[in-house]
Amino acid sequence: MKIEIARAAGFCFGVKRSVKLAHETLDKGSAFLYGMPVHNQRVVEKIIEHGGTLVEDNPYAASKISKFSHLNSMDEIPQGSTVLMRAHGVTVQAMQKAKEKNLNIVDTTCPFVTMVHKQAKQLFDDKYQVVVIGEHGHPEVEGIRSYAPNALIVETIEEARNLFQKKTQYYTNDELMKEKTDEGIVEKLHYPTVPKLGIVSQTTQSNDHVQAVVNELMGKAREVRVFNTICNAMHEMQPGAVGLATKVDTMIVIGGKNSGNTKRQAELCSKYTTTHWIESQAELKPEWFSKSKYVGIGAGASTPDEDIDDVVNWIAKYDKEHNNVESEIVRPAYVVH
Repeated sequence: MKIEIARAAGFCFGVKRSVKLAHETLDKGSAFLYGMPVHNQRVVEKIIEHGGTLVEDNPYAASKISKFSHLNSMDEIPQGSTVLMRAHGVTVQAMQKAKEKNLNIVDTTCPFVTMVHKQAKQLFDDKYQVVVIGEHGHPEVEGIRSYAPNALIVETIEEARNLFQKKTQYYTNDELMKEKTDEGIVEKLHYPTVPKLGIVSQTTQSNDHVQAVVNELMGKAREVRVFNTICNAMHEMQPGAVGLATKVDTMIVIGGKNSGNTKRQAELCSKYTTTHWIESQAELKPEWFSKSKYVGIGAGASTPDEDIDDVVNWIAKYDKEHNNVESEIVRPAYVVH
């Protein structure tokens, strides 16, 4: 059996940085984790074991962390304590509240997310109607929206299609001829109902999906400004996994079930081959590989190398025991971290 790991699978730079900052902080003493630092239960478990206390007040995120006990509000953090802000970023209000409580803030927000915050604020300050393409309720999306109070969240193409209904008033040629200026004629003829539309996206969205939503929104405003806010890791990771999925007969995608980017990777791969989304090697089933000759391994941006290695070793062991052969293991020539 051939086992190939997709290009750029596993920890991205932002996650690696957040986890490193968390453990370095906890080396000095206990701390509170405002939100799951990253969306991987095994990684978060290690951070909690190191001395972190989880605080989660985002309903979307809280619904996905039943494995961990946690505080429900920043109000429960004692004044003067150390608090780590999640890699996905936090709202303006949460950061302000932490400062008012005199908390020692360790901000582990991914630099790509911080850039989206600045761009969303720029669009809002420049009087654009801001649209954020992303998952409703996701902590990253809620953080972005807080920097542009007028922001609307669009998750699907259908939502984009239903946004900003077009004008239904029509004019005769005689009525148009009465207009004294070019601007007046254009105002009557131009359908869009929003003067200025500014668009950003959740950093882990797929390029194809963002393009499709933007295309749907293009006719909704006279002026449209789009910031490409998909992070570098997604530009590498998702195409790498999908490209591999087109060649293999079985695809395994590893990552937390609360990880949006892992979910999208699994959905994309499933369009091309049989795909199984797992959190760890404990979920692997022998029947998945009984007829497999070529297995691909993809992983989300919050998946540590040891999780990937565990899966590869399990499949290789299966191949040895059932087929009496040594698996051919192919690792990527480079990995984007």
